[in-house]
This record gives sequence, structure tokens and C-alpha cells, in this order.
Amino acid sequence: MNGIEDLKQDTPVRLHGDVSTWGAIAEEISAMAPACDTVAFMTSAAMFAFVLTPLAFLIATLTMYLEVNTLYHLSKHHASAGGYYGYISTALGSRSAILSGLLYVLYQGVSTAAIPVYVAGILLPGIVQYFFHITLPVWVWLPFVSVFIVAPIVLAIAGIRPQMKYVRYAAAYEIAFLAILGIIIIMHAPDNTLKVFDPFAWPSYDAQFRPYGGPFAGLGLGMIFGLTSFIGYGGSAPLGEEVRVKSSITRSLVLGLLIVGAVLTEVAYALTVGWGVNDMSSFATAEIPGVIVATLYAGIAGGLLLSLTAFNSAFSDAVAMQANAGRVYFSMARDRVIPSIFARVSKRFGTPYVSLMFIAGISVFMSLLVPFLVELAMGFGPIYLITGHNLQNIDNILENSFDLLSTMALVGLISVHLMLNTSVMTLFRRLRERHYGLHRITHPIEHYVLPAVATGVFIFVLYESIVPPVFPITQAVATVAVYIVFMAAYIMWLSRRHPDVVRNAGRRVNLITEEEMDGK
Repeated sequence: MNGIEDLKQDTPVRLHGDVSTWGAIAEEISAMAPACDTVAFMTSAAMFAFVLTPLAFLIATLTMYLEVNTLYHLSKHHASAGGYYGYISTALGSRSAILSGLLYVLYQGVSTAAIPVYVAGILLPGIVQYFFHITLPVWVWLPFVSVFIVAPIVLAIAGIRPQMKYVRYAAAYEIAFLAILGIIIIMHAPDNTLKVFDPFAWPSYDAQFRPYGGPFAGLGLGMIFGLTSFIGYGGSAPLGEEVRVKSSITRSLVLGLLIVGAVLTEVAYALTVGWGVNDMSSFATAEIPGVIVATLYAGIAGGLLLSLTAFNSAFSDAVAMQANAGRVYFSMARDRVIPSIFARVSKRFGTPYVSLMFIAGISVFMSLLVPFLVELAMGFGPIYLITGHNLQNIDNILENSFDLLSTMALVGLISVHLMLNTSVMTLFRRLRERHYGLHRITHPIEHYVLPAVATGVFIFVLYESIVPPVFPITQAVATVAVYIVFMAAYIMWLSRRHPDVVRNAGRRVNLITEEEMDGK
């Protein structure tokens, strides 16, 4: 039965329930790719936050911990392949859900495109040069970018069981390795100090912070990449139809973020004190500073292991991110919000293969197109990335391309999480649940205060990304703003042409509601 025929059934086509609780937690961890964050996002954060990079990651982690509260409560009321799309539909309605789904696919897709640009364009040549003294061709990133996106999509299409088997082991190893490496560096670093969490303690960095508007502005810009490290958060939510026990999603959302957040904050501190708190300007401009610190404190084996772990992390991340975006596209196509061809499920593997191939194609296109647009914006020729001889210029172009794509992903994430925070406040106001004892005190904190605080932090980061304008951060924000305008226009058109489709968007499948009805 093809996807179009499935959509005509009273009972919508669903995905197979083969995922355990640990599998969902592993998917959550893999989607956040902590080893990739260590070698990529921490370097980008240090370009703006310098010695305050650990503080940027700490605040980003605490902010996302607040989002645990939001998703914990929403996931108790909705479970489906739609993930956030379904949550927001339950609370805010279908139009907001459609916009969130389109934004979710955007930020998962551009994030999938961003990491291979950094890993293949900066990390791989830097590692080969640092350890083996071999200079790779400047164009080497082009074929490797495609490999880092296309190969994972094959695993994602092959089905949830082989995907889960891979990410379970990969996630456990990645977290354990980073935690141990961080401890080794901290134990031997000469610069251990809690002043890295104090923005008033570093007048020696005034000259570095001044172009960005001061230490708090630099901290805000650094938080862009601290928060982007969690871009895959919620990666288990689209597995709502594939977990064996629906409460597994709630557990994975909580435990996955708690684990990754703690490890990333530890590693950010370790790299800062390991490099030297008075020399973070050079950390920001070094090609592979994370690998260098690992090598200094854990030997060549430590540096090579971090490198290999980062490559594996990039692969795991691409599997998880594309699988999640594909499932949201599948859910939206099942609701006929987008063309029904995206709802087709493989008879052999039980996966939404059309959606997955489309997401992979878009990610490859973005990862190849954006660097060439950035090189033009920086004043270089249209094929400088292929023919240029100045490796520093090539690195700068690819770094800015990575920053542009990462910031686009972050703006998409923030936009969706603003809707999620509004959703939890709206949902529990509408439910009018009665609370007794301690819950009378915790209810307003959990459902109103914490989402409002997280919203305030997100707005601060958005503000710092555009005031004052900083290339390519501001351009990334503007690009997503244009995307939102076009998607809003599409939703208005869909509302007029197919009001029944819009009315039911995100609501055709909710396994939580079905379980409650079955239990009555």
C-alpha cells in the first residue's frame, strides 16, 4: 500500500515500535553530538566569549535544563512521530504547529549541513597536518561533506533497529570518553579557577570584548554556540510512535539533557583552563584547539581518540538529526500539510524513506552552497574554495560558513522553543487541573515561572545576535526571519485552500490520548 492510499485510511499509517528506553536516551545524546560540540562549537563560542566560554556553556546548559521542564510536561500529553509539532498542536493549535514543524525541519537540516562543513573542512585537514604533517588539498571538504551526510541517511533508512544498535554503543562511549578526558585535563591544568564564571573578573580582555559591546555582549554571542550545542535536544521526541513504552520519551528528554549538559560544561571548563585562561584569544583562532589540549594532557593517543570520537559523533549526529527531521516531515505529510509523497513508508524497513532522502538532499545542498555564498560575501572569487592557496583564508571562509549555518539552526531552535514554552503555559491554564499539597506550590513554578525564565534567556541571546550587527551572525538571523515570513504566508494559503487539513494538523495521532481511552 503506497503513502497516498495510507492517507485515505481512517487509521493513519504508523511507524514500528522497536525502541527501548535506553535506545531513546542514546538517540537524545547522539543528536546533541557532544564530541562534535567539543571540537567545533566550543571553538566558535571562544571567538566571542574568550575566557568566559565555560560560563557561556553553563548558562546554556541551565537554560536547556529549564526546557527539560517544558518538554517533560508536554510529552505527558502527546506522543507521536511529530514530536514538537504534535506538542504544539495539542497546546497552541494547528497553525502554530505547522510553523513549528517547518522550523524544526529547517534547524535540524541546516545543523546537519553545518557540522560536516566544520569536520571535513577544518577538523580533518587540521588533524592530518597536526599529527602527520601532511597538507590536504583545499577542496578535500567537498567530497567528505557529502559522505558525512549521505552515509548516515543509508543507516537511517535501513530501519530503527540497526540505527538504535549503533547509537546505543556510540553514545555510551562518547559520553564516557569526554567525561574522563575532562577530568584528566582539570587534574593537571595549572590554571584552575572559578573566575572563568565571573564576567567582571577579566579587565585584561576589555580590548577583545569591546568590538562586540562588552563582556556581556560577548557572553551572549558565545551562548549562541553554547545553545547550538543542544540543537539536537528533543531528538527522541519524534520516536513517540516507535518506543515500546510511551513514558520512555519523557525519561529520555530528561536524562539525555542532564547527562550531555553536565559533560559539556565540564569539558568547556577543562579546555579553557587547559589552554590557559590568559591566552583564550589564541584558542579562538587556532584550527583544532580542543584536539591540541587533549594531546597536551592525554598524549597523542588522547588527541587521536578525541579526533576519532568527533568524527564518529558527526556521523551519529547526522543519523539522528536526519532521522528526526524525516519523521517530522513524515508526520506533516500524513496530515497532508505537505505533499503526501513524504508519508511513504518503506515496506522492507518501515521507515519514511522519501522524507529521509529529501532531508539528506537538502542538507547536502546547503552544506555545499553556503560556503560559496560566504566566500563571495567576504570578497573572494566564486571558486576560491577550490583554487585558493592561502589556507588561513580557506579556514576563515569555512568557519564563517559553519557559524552562519549554526546560527540559522539556533534561531530556528529558539523560535520553536519559544512556542513550546508558550505551549506549556497555555496548556496548563486551559486544563485547569486541581493541585493539592506541595503541588499547589510547584504547579505555578513548573508551568509558568520556569518557562518564562527560559524564554527571557532566549530573547537575550537573540538580541545579542543582532545588536550590534556581527558577520555572519546577523545575516543568519535575517535569513531565518525571511524563511518564517514565507512559511507564514504558506500557512495562510493552506488555511484558505484546505481548512480541514489545517484544522487537524498534528492531531491525527496521539498515543497518549489513545492509551488513556483504551484504559477506560
